[in-house]
Parts: sequence; structure tokens; C-alpha cells
Amino acid sequence: MRTGLMRWWELGRVAQASKRLRRASRPQDVEPARHELAERLLGLRGLPQKVGQVLTLSELGTDTPGFGSLAEAPSPLAPEAALEEISRRLGRPWREVFATLEGVGITASLGQVHRGVLRDGRAVAVKLRHPGIVDAVRDDLRALGWLAAPLGGWRGKLDLSAYRRELAEMLQRELDYHLEAQALRDANARLSEVPGVTSPVPVDALVREDLLVMSWVEGQPLAEARRWSDADRRALATTLVRLFLHGCFTWGVLHADPHPGNYRVSRGPDGRPVLGVLDFGCVKPIQPELPLGLGRLIALLRGPAPEADHLLSAWVTLGFAPELLEPMAEALPAISQVLLEPFLQDRPFEVRSWRLGARISEALGPHRWNFRAAGSASHLYVLRAFHGLVRHLEVLDAPLAWGPLLDEARAPSLPPPLPPPASHLEGAARYLRVRVTQGCLTRVALTFRADVTAHLEELLPDDLARRLAARGLDPAAIGAAAVASGLRPSELFHLDEGDRQVRVWLE
Repeated sequence: MRTGLMRWWELGRVAQASKRLRRASRPQDVEPARHELAERLLGLRGLPQKVGQVLTLSELGTDTPGFGSLAEAPSPLAPEAALEEISRRLGRPWREVFATLEGVGITASLGQVHRGVLRDGRAVAVKLRHPGIVDAVRDDLRALGWLAAPLGGWRGKLDLSAYRRELAEMLQRELDYHLEAQALRDANARLSEVPGVTSPVPVDALVREDLLVMSWVEGQPLAEARRWSDADRRALATTLVRLFLHGCFTWGVLHADPHPGNYRVSRGPDGRPVLGVLDFGCVKPIQPELPLGLGRLIALLRGPAPEADHLLSAWVTLGFAPELLEPMAEALPAISQVLLEPFLQDRPFEVRSWRLGARISEALGPHRWNFRAAGSASHLYVLRAFHGLVRHLEVLDAPLAWGPLLDEARAPSLPPPLPPPASHLEGAARYLRVRVTQGCLTRVALTFRADVTAHLEELLPDDLARRLAARGLDPAAIGAAAVASGLRPSELFHLDEGDRQVRVWLE
């Protein structure tokens, strides 16, 4: 318990360091704040370092990355202690297995990697799970639940605990190196379909739950390739896009840990670029609804101007909540066009000129809350993989046409089913609106279909429901009364608490 409390204390210090970095306005203040945050994340390992590795993507291609140590840093164990730990997990002295083994390794979030040579001459990577990391990850997940408590009471489509479960499930898988070894075997069986890519091969006799020995993959960090020729950079970019599309549409499993430390670039015997993909602990199985929904969206957008209802149906197939998307149906054509733009052009696509974040914000307008809340927690790692793909393509700066690669990956292009006919009573409200403001800032602004009012109590945080009850207000009764009256436009309730106001109404 004492160790867990200390870790929570350190997590609090990470939050403070993050706040200082966000508030740093002068260049001379930014670098020390970034260094402090990187050091605190690195010192904690586990989930904090894994979150920090995402930050390294924003620094790809820069000469002085502030978070680079989070992707590849010296291992925390002293060399003698690391070698002793490897011997213990092998069940015999390491010298009986290896001709040479480096005591200094490279650290990752959950383990550290040492280079060695087996007695038969094979160069290998020895991945050692950090001692105590299982307990640390458990504490991190508990802290995550505690830190999310102010929003954790949002149930249904707004329940942040779904994201916590998704994260916990993937972390538990990453901690078991037997599962990673199997993921490597599966990957090597599939990668023959994508030329110019390689991955480690596990040494089956030397795999343990907390130790993984696999072939060593030579190469330089992917960012080094930005100095290569146009043709070589385009070849690497093609490989990256192929890997993502085949993962989504052909194999049904995605390498979902795209931080810079997990890629290496080199040249094959013929001089052509080779992409080495490392660390298969974080692989995301793809639910069949995702490729089906994406394929339908792309097919619709490639044809004549699609109707909003057809796009809505495809987004729902993809896993988005219809009760949150329907009120913003008129914005879906613009949102879809921006998000899927690489697939809709016949010419090579310029990722650097995409301006995805700014254009999506513009297309969403007042619907940004709805769109964020409508997505499924199962999309978390898919989005992570896609974000990594885009950042690496920006660094390579080698435009290419995505459409033929999508067709090669056999993306489904089934037409969407016709949406059910809308039923709307004359004089009834169309939407249920929820807005939370604090001072002059809008904290939450969501729009649902009006019929969701029947489940009003499920939309409210637990603490808000308690405060309403203290004032004699029952959300379930309020919702039932609104339904009984025909969902007429009206205010259902409002709550003023100093500078914080909550308002819920039918419109």
C-alpha cells in the first residue's frame, strides 16, 4: 500500500509538471518544463512512460527532441543486476545460453532490451520485463480510475471507464511475453504480403512470461530516412501505409504502438529500403464492424455527393452512437471528406498540407462534443496507430496515392443499408441538449435525439444526480414526465452552483 501511495504521489507530480509545461509561454521556460516532465514520466515507467511515448511523435524530425528519452533511454537496472535477473528467469547462468550479452540495455515502458549473441552465433534482442512493473501498472490503472472520477460517473456512451478497461486489457496483454511471442509468429507469417518489411523472430526455447529472446533487427531510427532520396522515402511511406491498411482490412489485427523506438530503417541486399517493425506486445484485434464501416464511408464519398442519412448509417456501422450523431448529421459530409481525404484523391496525397486538426475542428463547429462522445472506446488503439502513421508520413514527406493501396488491401465497399424512416411528431422536440458552463467557459455541450430523454438519469454524472436529489429533483421522473407529455420543447431542469451552471432542455 505504501508503494502504491508513493506512486500516486509521483503521478500527482507528473500532473503538476504537465501543467507547468502547458503554462510556459517564454522559450527559456519551455525547455526546462519539458525536461522535467520527461524525467518524471521516464522515472515512473509503466503507463506514464507509455503516455509520454506518444509525445515523441510530435517531435519526429526535429534535431533536439525533448521527449526522445521516453522512446529509447538507458535501462534502469545496473548491468550486473540486469544480467543476474536474466539468469534467474532463464533458470540457468546466462553464459550457458549466450556467447555475449550486454548488461546495459535500452528501456521501454514495461521492459528493457539487451543485445546479445547466442552460442550458435545468432544476434538477438533480450527483452526483460521490469521487476515490479506488474504492481506498478495495477497502481497506475487504479490512479487512472481515481483521476477520472469527476467524469467517471458518465454512463452509457459517455462512460470513461470503457476507455480504462480498453487500456487495462491491452496493458495486461503487453505484460505477458508469451502473447507477444505468438504475435511475432503471426506477424512474420503475414508480412510476406507487404514487401520491404521485417520483424523479429522469437527464439521459442527462450521465451518466458517475463523474458523474450528474439532475433536482432538492425537499422537506424525511421526519422533518419528523411535525408534519403525521394524514391527511397516514397518506398518507406508506401510500406507504412500498406501495413496500416492490411492490418485494418486484410489481417484484422493492427500494430498499435507506433512510437519512434519501434521502427528501424535499413537497406536490403539489393539496396532497397527495408522497414523493421519492433515490439509486438501492443497489437489490436480489429472488430469486423470497423473495416465494414470504413469501406462503406469511402465507397460513398468516392461516388456522387452522398446523402447525410447514408453517411450516418455508415458511421453507425463503424461503431458510433446514433443518438449522438443524428443531431449533427448535416456536418457528417464535411467531417467525412476531411478525415478520409487521402483515399478520395487519384493523385499522390500531401500529408504535410492536410491540416487535419484545424480542418476537423472547423467542420465540427459546435458539434465537437457530440463527435468525441459518440466514438467507441474500441477505436482508441486504432486512432493511436493512425496518428503514428500520419506523423511518420509527415517526416518522410513523400506523397503517394492511397487509393490503389486500399484496393490492394481488399477494403469492403458494400453500399450502406437504407436508414429507417424518421418518425417525428408534430410539435415535439427533436433534440435533448445538455450544457455545463463554468464562468465564461463551456465544459460540456452535447446534443442527443429527443427520445433519449426516456433514459435521462443514465446521462448524468453520479454527483450531479445526488445534488439534484438533494433539491428534490428526480431525473428519472423528469424524463418520464417529458416523454408522457409528448417531448414538448421545454427546460427540464437547471442547476446553478456559483460560477458553475448545468442546464438540460428539449428543443
